[in-house]
Amino acid sequence: MSADVTRIELAKALKAIKAVATEEQFEKTKEIYIQEGGEESVMSAVNGLSEEDEFAMLTKLMGTATHIIGQEQRPIIEGKYIVPDFFLNLKMGNSVNGKSVKDFSEFKCLMEVKSTEKDTFKIGGSRLQRLRNISDLMGFPLLFAIRFLRAKQNALWAIVEDDLSSTSLNITYQHIIDGVRNVIWNEYILSPNPNLIVICEFSKSSTINSVTHPVYGTQISATFTDGKNTVKQNDYEAVMTCGLLETYNLEEFKVEEIDNDKTIQYLKPTYFTAFLADIIYKMNNLIVDEFGNVVYDASKLIVRSDTDAHSLLINRQIIEVIASPLFDKQLIFIGSIGEEKKQLEKWKQFGGK
Repeated sequence: MSADVTRIELAKALKAIKAVATEEQFEKTKEIYIQEGGEESVMSAVNGLSEEDEFAMLTKLMGTATHIIGQEQRPIIEGKYIVPDFFLNLKMGNSVNGKSVKDFSEFKCLMEVKSTEKDTFKIGGSRLQRLRNISDLMGFPLLFAIRFLRAKQNALWAIVEDDLSSTSLNITYQHIIDGVRNVIWNEYILSPNPNLIVICEFSKSSTINSVTHPVYGTQISATFTDGKNTVKQNDYEAVMTCGLLETYNLEEFKVEEIDNDKTIQYLKPTYFTAFLADIIYKMNNLIVDEFGNVVYDASKLIVRSDTDAHSLLINRQIIEVIASPLFDKQLIFIGSIGEEKKQLEKWKQFGGK
């Protein structure tokens, strides 16, 4: 590696290679370019840059953006500014208040994406001022998307507006609720009925295209009930609904062996609420290819935008179709993130009618 290449420049190059290379190829590339003792620092930067792709992909799957444009951050003319990661053009409804995207004009903004292993993220001083300088120059408001990595299996993102009255921003877990994530992503929470039970039927002899259990065989149907209201589904439809409810950490509490072929499994959710973005993120991480590898990798998917790779992903529309029968039978409920009134007011400030 050239001595005048910075850690971040190297990280950006390695991130691009990682998105298109096999794991073996990437390991060989690291050996060539990372100096002895420097891997932890460089890979920390690579992983941090990858969170930008995570945010962009999740925003796309949430369906509230018409444009997500990554910005070149090496300016040709140096100045007292830093270019934020993305330009976004948003057109979002406000589902918890019964507002559709047709009721919204558009909201343009700049988004700086960061991640942290800590419980808070703080930015201030010259770095914050330089971000504000380019926001003023371009004429778009500045927002921050912060991912808290202590629960990386979750989409633990806070999205906040810049506060020009303060010389620094201190972003905590509370901003997941109090920030503008619920508006930017038109987000809500989904909570299963406390009495919900999932009853899955398996057959060892079935040849249908479905999920398989190492002991019980192939899943052929699923019944979702609270003891009063019931939804029964078969084949692929049952698999998708079970996948949705798996994000609530389904736990087996009873098994019935009907005969040598058929088995009935009884499960119940152990998590009792989830954000829509979290459900989308977790469901996509359930999908594996023929080799058992998780399909969802935001960086790889972004460089494959011109292929059919994105067609395999679970987005907001799919979640809402899967959940619809459960809504109708009150087996799952929609709730607001924070106060509905405040969410509506902010949505109107951004361009809602």
